[in-house]
Amino acid sequence: MQLKVGLTMSSIESKAYSVLFPVLLDLEMNDDVRRFLGSGGRSLLFGETAQEYVSGKMSASRLASETLEKWQGFTAAAIELSGPLLLAADADISAVHRLQGISPALPEPERARAMDVAELEEACFHVATAVRKAGVNLLLSPTADVLGGTNVWLQGRTLSDDVDRAAAMVGAYVRGVRRAGMASTLKHFPGHPVLLRQPSIEEAVVIESLDQLRGYWPAFQTGVSAGADAVMMGPAIFTACEPPAAASVSPELIGLLRHELGFKGLVMTIDLDHRSTIGNSSLGEVTVAALNAGADLLLLSAKAVPEIPQIVCAIVEAVAAGTLAQERLDAAALAVSALANRLAGFSS
Repeated sequence: MQLKVGLTMSSIESKAYSVLFPVLLDLEMNDDVRRFLGSGGRSLLFGETAQEYVSGKMSASRLASETLEKWQGFTAAAIELSGPLLLAADADISAVHRLQGISPALPEPERARAMDVAELEEACFHVATAVRKAGVNLLLSPTADVLGGTNVWLQGRTLSDDVDRAAAMVGAYVRGVRRAGMASTLKHFPGHPVLLRQPSIEEAVVIESLDQLRGYWPAFQTGVSAGADAVMMGPAIFTACEPPAAASVSPELIGLLRHELGFKGLVMTIDLDHRSTIGNSSLGEVTVAALNAGADLLLLSAKAVPEIPQIVCAIVEAVAAGTLAQERLDAAALAVSALANRLAGFSS
């Protein structure tokens, strides 16, 4: 294996762990979590069950067991193991709020759409302040997609069907969260106006041209300008790319985010095992493809988490073979650590 002078296999492996973003379904500091953090992991996503995701409500048993003290205990233990971390959860106005019961409720969608922008920003600030007390520092929200027709994936989960109103709401959300010392994530670039299939289980395709998609970008641009720290790429296959590709593995679409919208923060993928994203590749192959495309943080569903050791091996082997540039892995790892370190240094 050929490595640059001063680099070791263990340092490459540690960086490979650091760009992975596994989903945890429970607040349990088990051996797998300890091993991940001890090996270089820098990010955790607190997820929900499929039923909770669909309903937008946490289960009664979860609400009873996941107290503020339990959240604080878990997040503190994770940081003690690994140092500064990205500890993330959903907090969507029109979808899932993972820390329901720990923080104030977000405004109901219709109420949020009718609120003055300053009032909505203040509501988001109060929610983010309470979430931060639990130890979470990165929200996987707001959704900046705007629908333009039938969408079996995002129907009922977006802020507004009006582009300008959606942009104003995204800006309010990002500013409120940022004031609370937390990071926000715009999702799911480059937007999915129409989607006739579920991208998690089917090959879902967005057929709009880039010029048509640009018409839906004011919400993303407003979020970037307001200081969003992360952007999540979408799962669907975009025929506007040549060749057509899923956004999470598309150098062209990540390049547009960087250069046309001027985003300088953390680019994350959606779940890499979504059918539209992974296609016929292995998890290791799609992970390397996402890094090569310019993604920094690679989301792994709870189902994919057991394969983390094999995914890390695939990244290490790609660097050794020269199919993934060491500089690209370095840049991704630095983007993750830089945001984790900045959030850890926030003082109230």
